[in-house]
Amino acid sequence: MTSHPDVEALAFFAEELLEPDEERTVAAHIDTCATCATTLGELTGVSEALAAAPVPALPRDVADLLDQRVAEAARERAAGAVGTEDAAPPQTGGAPVPGGATVTPLPRRPRSGRSLSRARLMMLAAAAAVVVGGGGAALFNGVLTPGGQGGETGVAAPLAENGQENAPDTAQSYTPQVVRSGTVYTEAALAEQAARTLDLSPVGGTGAAGGGEPGGGMETAPLAVQAAPPGVQECVVLLGEEFGGHFTLVDDARYGDGESPAWVLFSPRGERFEVYVVDPACAQGGDPGQNVLAQETVRAP
Repeated sequence: MTSHPDVEALAFFAEELLEPDEERTVAAHIDTCATCATTLGELTGVSEALAAAPVPALPRDVADLLDQRVAEAARERAAGAVGTEDAAPPQTGGAPVPGGATVTPLPRRPRSGRSLSRARLMMLAAAAAVVVGGGGAALFNGVLTPGGQGGETGVAAPLAENGQENAPDTAQSYTPQVVRSGTVYTEAALAEQAARTLDLSPVGGTGAAGGGEPGGGMETAPLAVQAAPPGVQECVVLLGEEFGGHFTLVDDARYGDGESPAWVLFSPRGERFEVYVVDPACAQGGDPGQNVLAQETVRAP
């Protein structure tokens, strides 16, 4: 009966995070085990692609939650190590797996000379979880896809078995789509203007058909997604913490007399959207509520 290192040990081996003696043990096993060598190759490919891809900034509340979970896991691991020092060695080498082999957990302590970013560790752990479930090929083909016309490698949403994209991950869900409708919003017409922008936006979806008016001009054309101006991400995170929820759409527009720049933020709340007109100075911090110029509620398209 052959004992295999678990997939987490292979992931740590791929990142050179095992202690030297543990690394030698895993390397010796991989030399004689085609299954583990294949799994290691999949994990290495994922790791290399993640290293080349830019890592998006995590929202503040998500980062805080991760810090808390990592600290709790570290305390539990330390407590478990102390509790097993005097314990008798187990009678078996590990839990059985299909094929009659067993999985041998290996103690791991990261080397002090190398560390990984929090986001990259999360993605590597997710990759290991998928590989151990037998979906290594699906992960590699679904998550790591060619991006852009230049053939650059990027990180895309994972594909389900039917080929459809799964729901976006947490970090992606905090990134709103940005449009520039050219609207000069006013307090009196805010509800009508916001509803029209939402209808023509990728979030509303109905604008893709030309606004329902065949041959309509620019005023009924669907709004294209634009690059986010500096500070938008910081602003939506601060306002999301202040008012709850998250924002899926931002219109980089103007307000009032037409001279004042403003960001119009759309937050989905079931069958309606909360709309906030904010001063771009909200990205500088302080009290987010003081930068809200107007607020309205509109029905979802």
